[in-house]
Amino acid sequence: MLAVPWYGLARASHLPFHAVGDLEVRSRLAQMALIAALVALLLGGCSGDSSSLRSEVAALKQENQALKEQVEKLSGELRPLQAKVDELDVGQRGLEKTMANARKDLEARVTDMVQQEVTGRRGERRFMPQAPPPPRFEEKPYMGFDGQDIEPDVAKLLNLTTKAGVLVTDVREGSPAAVAGLQKNDVLLGVNGAEIKSFENLKQVLADKKPNDVITVTFLRGDEKKDVKVTLGTRRVRVDE
Repeated sequence: MLAVPWYGLARASHLPFHAVGDLEVRSRLAQMALIAALVALLLGGCSGDSSSLRSEVAALKQENQALKEQVEKLSGELRPLQAKVDELDVGQRGLEKTMANARKDLEARVTDMVQQEVTGRRGERRFMPQAPPPPRFEEKPYMGFDGQDIEPDVAKLLNLTTKAGVLVTDVREGSPAAVAGLQKNDVLLGVNGAEIKSFENLKQVLADKKPNDVITVTFLRGDEKKDVKVTLGTRRVRVDE
């Protein structure tokens, strides 16, 4: 039987396994051992019993494939970890920048305070933080329903006889609109005799009204045109500076 020259190569399974780098080394060594075994098989030719050598070659192939699969698996596990490390690195850089700005601001405040004490200057300090002004609110008129413009497909679906107006899609319980008797699928046609063609038009008409004003709303329910009195409610709206 022909001896296989391993040329001093150790079996890959004898190496310590700790990370993807170790698996890559083991895979390369297994490939080299496989090549050496194939060379020995070719040199041996038909002389002698080569069944043991063939078994060794098959085992090396199987081991090499297993090592490749382990490398791919560990690489997949490392990718999200690397992404998390990158995210933490970005956060650290942001924190360092914030701390640097805070340190710079503090130094400027201390310098200003020292100058004021030395010169006897008083007054508002440039770097003292100022409290934000309290938010402002205004009271706006409120009807308490949701609506939309009348689209052709909606008009066809609901068998509406008008193409202009505001379709009521929901009425809030207890709201001025609900108290007045407005219902879902009613179509608002006018306010105080002024024609309403769209939801934006309705908002413009209500813009000059005040809470507790009483308005007359003309609406269409099915094929019947009706008028109803609505006492506008109040809602608080924040006013941005």
